[in-house]
Amino acid sequence: MSAKNLSPRSFCILGLVCVAVIAGILYVTVSWEKTLLGTSVALVALVCYIIFKMSDGWMNSIEAEQMKNDQSRFTARIDRYRLSLSALPEGVVLFRQGHTVEWCNPAAEKHLGIKLTTHLGMALNLVFDNPKIVEYLESGDYSKPIEIKSHEPGRILLLFAVVADKTHFIMVTRDITEQRRIDSMRKDFVANVSHELRTPLTVITGFLDMILRGKELDEKTLQEHLGLMQQEAVRMQSLVNDLLSLSRLESKDEQESEPPEVVNMAKLVASLAEDGVALSRGRHTIDTDISCNWAVLGQVDELRSACLNLVTNAVRYTPDGGKIEISWRYDPKEENAIFAVKDNGIGIDAEDIPRLTERFYRVDKSHSKAIGGTGLGLSIVKHGVTFLGGTLKMVSEIGKGTELTMTFPKERKVGAVPHRSTVANVWF
Repeated sequence: MSAKNLSPRSFCILGLVCVAVIAGILYVTVSWEKTLLGTSVALVALVCYIIFKMSDGWMNSIEAEQMKNDQSRFTARIDRYRLSLSALPEGVVLFRQGHTVEWCNPAAEKHLGIKLTTHLGMALNLVFDNPKIVEYLESGDYSKPIEIKSHEPGRILLLFAVVADKTHFIMVTRDITEQRRIDSMRKDFVANVSHELRTPLTVITGFLDMILRGKELDEKTLQEHLGLMQQEAVRMQSLVNDLLSLSRLESKDEQESEPPEVVNMAKLVASLAEDGVALSRGRHTIDTDISCNWAVLGQVDELRSACLNLVTNAVRYTPDGGKIEISWRYDPKEENAIFAVKDNGIGIDAEDIPRLTERFYRVDKSHSKAIGGTGLGLSIVKHGVTFLGGTLKMVSEIGKGTELTMTFPKERKVGAVPHRSTVANVWF
């Protein structure tokens, strides 16, 4: 044993032994003239012994104080660990040997519907009413996690356990609701894209097969088939372009994007009105109202694409003879600018509105197919507006029409642009 491993008490005992040995040797070997020296050493030994006996209690008190300090530090460390675990979004439950609850964090209480104050020291089968949890924890096989329903309605949890030591194990719960929602959207997206591409490809390959097999077609039928093939090819091209636009917007990073441009929104709105008139072919009344002099920082192509989607939807879903209003206005209350497209068309049911920005979501698939469109337009609009820090809002009523608004924050404002508030006519 090295000296550094000896306690203070051990050092005192060792010192006393050494002094006694030295005193004995001197007493035996030295002359009587030097008895005084031996007596002095003996007295020193006696004093050391008395001091040791007196300090015995002192040593014990020091050791007790040290143990107390060590316990305090250990308790403080445990409290810090628990405080850290309490801040986690994952649920954490600590079990003792025998599968009784020792501690849990607030997230676990929320996920599992348990209370530390109520379930402390209780067994698994008394804490959890879900037999799947009890069976998993009692099995001792924690190599794979399991999925369970949360105590919160509509939430899904991933549950797994870890053996901490011979007397404890830890259970962790993680909310994977959003992850499962994204996975479901991804599967639906792939299925929808496959369906949207399969239909035009079937038409094109079918007609080509007829031609290659040498089937005799009169000129009128041939022209009809070629026209339909061209129509389906254009549809596929539009779908691919929208998919590329959506992918670009979703993966875009503000720091990696191109430098923003100053977009003259008054001029853009006037151009969109002309596009609306061309799409309508005289079937609708299209008015413009520009009462805002903001220019906006952004990408002109992306802004035009987003705004044009709203105009196109209004033309498509407004019956002949309907009215469409395209506006660029200022909201003094919120201090922002609004691009809006309002129509008096067929309208949208309230329950469908929250889902309209989902990819390929259509209220009436048969009607949507008849009038065209890829089902991605509003998804592109939402991503484009969100990237600019704005919002997309829809207000609609069946049989009365729809208004879609894109709101741009004042942070996107660039100096004034000359304008005149007009209806149907705009100048610069």
